[in-house]
Amino acid sequence: MRKFTLKNILICFCTLLPMFSAQAYLVGGPNSSLQTSNSGYSWDGGSFITDFRNALENPLFFGAGGVVNESITTMDIIPDAAGLAGVDGFIAPWWNVSESSAYHADVVDFFLNGGDLWLMQDSSGRDGIGALLGIPTVGQTAITPVNGIEPLFDGPFGVANNVTQGGGEEGFLSTADVLNANGSIIGMNTENQVIAAAWGAGQYAAGSGSLIVVADIDMFTTQAQFNPLNDNGIFALNAFAFLATSDEPIGVPNVPTLMFILVGIGLIRVCRKK
Repeated sequence: MRKFTLKNILICFCTLLPMFSAQAYLVGGPNSSLQTSNSGYSWDGGSFITDFRNALENPLFFGAGGVVNESITTMDIIPDAAGLAGVDGFIAPWWNVSESSAYHADVVDFFLNGGDLWLMQDSSGRDGIGALLGIPTVGQTAITPVNGIEPLFDGPFGVANNVTQGGGEEGFLSTADVLNANGSIIGMNTENQVIAAAWGAGQYAAGSGSLIVVADIDMFTTQAQFNPLNDNGIFALNAFAFLATSDEPIGVPNVPTLMFILVGIGLIRVCRKK
């Protein structure tokens, strides 16, 4: 009979510990019954969302031995206090304010108390949660390529250039709104309009979670390809890697970040004219 010495017990404990500690990052989205006008953009069963959700749960992308060592499980939830209590992060896809308004307060409370939040709010009328946070969509723009910096355009899945928009409902954000909320401008289109912004944990407010606001859901869905990865697919996976693994504020100062993006867009335009 094997003797269970303290050394043997410690060896067994260390061997089994990963089995108990490896827990997937849970991300919830609104049940399709709450998105009756979303058709293909519904988180639950929307044809435009399917490839994106499958990519998030692909162990080659997220999981032990994957590009990011963090397993992802996506869920359909009712985003009230009870539903949000069971997830680490919440994604709000293309979602009419008329249908999302009943849940705005609970989602904001979830975020301010440490939950991660990703808003794909498109043009106005689908930005209710962002508006409550002081980051509404302020206008509609043309379909133009978007470029930017880390952590969304440059991350563990590579560098994404000229990320495309589509669908006809593209919005843009206010520079002042993003900066006044302690955020970082991450991506701008060729019209010098802010399309993507991000906040690390605790950056929006003390105790808040990480936050991504992007004013076009098509950048992650209808325009993204995940096998093989195109630039939009790289952008989408980098964005989620940031959301699922970020525990600290983004360390890039806002003004240099904005200047870097503007210079980069200028260089792209020069190259196109040659």
